[in-house]
This record gives sequence, structure tokens and C-alpha cells, in this order.
Amino acid sequence: MKQMARFIVVHELPAVTTQDEVIAAGKALITASSNGSKWLRCWVVPDANQLLCEWEAPEQEVIRASLRGVELLPIKSIQTVAAIDPTWFEE
Repeated sequence: MKQMARFIVVHELPAVTTQDEVIAAGKALITASSNGSKWLRCWVVPDANQLLCEWEAPEQEVIRASLRGVELLPIKSIQTVAAIDPTWFEE
């Protein structure tokens, strides 16, 4: 089995959405997590109209396949990331 990697998926947010659309998109993200990928968390960047979502998956294509039906949140990019823990630098 392939090692799970971490990814940040950058989504463009639509100019106007309803609460029902946001709820439906969130539920779609949870459902998408069932194919070998896992949605961990998101951050909103209001000034850039973007949503940054952290995922765990064996590879980027698994995430792309998961998100094909989530049209409210088009993918701008997917970046492989590695965490840096500030406690590593404490003395």
C-alpha cells in the first residue's frame, strides 16, 4: 500500500453562494473522502476568494477523482506539502 501524503487543494470560491450550496459542497467533500482520500480541514482566504483544503491521499489524482462532482469548488491547484512542527525548534 502506498504511503499517504498530505496535500493542499486551492479552490476558487464563487462570488455568490447560498447557505444550502455551501452545505451541499461540504457534504460532497465528506462523501469524497471515502475513496482512499481523506479531507482533513479547510481555511478560507476571504481577500483572495479562495478555500485551502488539507487532504491526505496516496496521490493527487485520487483527490482530483474525488472532487469531480463538487462543481461549486473548482480546483485551482493541488500542492504536495509536508508539515513543520514549531516544537522541533524549541530548546
